[in-house]
Amino acid sequence: MKNIKNVTIIGLGLIGGSLALSLKKLSNDFIITGYDSVSESMDIAIYRKIIDKAAADYKDAVKKADLVIIATPVRFIVEVANNIKGNLKSGTIITDVGSAKENIVESMNRILPKDVIFIGGHPMAGSENDGVLSARNDLFTNIFYILTPTDNIRAEALVALHTLFTKIGAKVITISPKEHDKVVALISHLPHILSTNLVALVDDRQKELKNLFKLCAGGFRDMTRIAASNPKMWIDISFENKKEIINALNEYIFYLNRFKENLVNGNEEYIKNHYLQAKEARLNLPKFIDKDISKLYELKIGIHDKPGVLSEITLAISSSGVNIEDISIFHSTEVLGGGILKILVHGENAGTISRNALENLGYEVIVKKVIGEED
Repeated sequence: MKNIKNVTIIGLGLIGGSLALSLKKLSNDFIITGYDSVSESMDIAIYRKIIDKAAADYKDAVKKADLVIIATPVRFIVEVANNIKGNLKSGTIITDVGSAKENIVESMNRILPKDVIFIGGHPMAGSENDGVLSARNDLFTNIFYILTPTDNIRAEALVALHTLFTKIGAKVITISPKEHDKVVALISHLPHILSTNLVALVDDRQKELKNLFKLCAGGFRDMTRIAASNPKMWIDISFENKKEIINALNEYIFYLNRFKENLVNGNEEYIKNHYLQAKEARLNLPKFIDKDISKLYELKIGIHDKPGVLSEITLAISSSGVNIEDISIFHSTEVLGGGILKILVHGENAGTISRNALENLGYEVIVKKVIGEED
């Protein structure tokens, strides 16, 4: 695995500060340099010992970096890349934390030097509080951390990032930038837009119905909690993932219109099934449980040393709904011009599901159950 020692974090807010703290908790060997356009944020980060050094400028920030994490608001990510691209050493890994990926990945791969590696990232973490003062070292424990590699990503770099974010407690999943934007539009961006519009509706109506806000109880408060999030951040997200958000809105409007039509037509059976289906789906949402090691499987795959091979394999596994727990590569004489890729996966029938997905792509896979009989 690529040795990462010097880490630079650009953007010392909640996410950037928490990543720094998580890495420091993991190992004292990391040397963490921070840079933020707001000097007060760097002062706080130094005072709280979140970073080891506050950089004077972009050049100072990245000149020694093995890994650069761009943790700015999404609208500034490409701008930061333009500012640092001439000062990166060969082999540096760049990642970001933006909640929209397709446009950013395309831009970054176009403007960054060919001898550095960009892998898009998005930790599905947050808080009602923002800023470096709210940073904490457990923010990423048991949350999904999405990586969006492209076909030309070097295997060693993807393994390094996957391993690093797994070690800070995250559940790392690899999907394509396009799939990422479709998914987050539905499960993150759309809920926020629904929440803010419901608040706007009730706010407008309370001019007429004076007791409306006064009587807002649990259901309304639960659904609209996220409407209090940072408006500037959500302006950026709305336009960065505009295409997929519009698609999600159109789908949601179709569902609302279908519900309304059945209500108007007195179709009690449809309304009943709607509520029952929604209840069952909500109750079946994945819940965090202690890891059952009887559901851990080791995949052993012979791979050739060519661009995109690891990205193809991890995308195939993740797209099958299987969680990847660990990745490692071993050079081997068994595979000419390549090595052995070992992947640890977790879940019900995860070994069989992963093997089938990879065999469909032409890979030979050996599956071994970590504890108990082979799958």
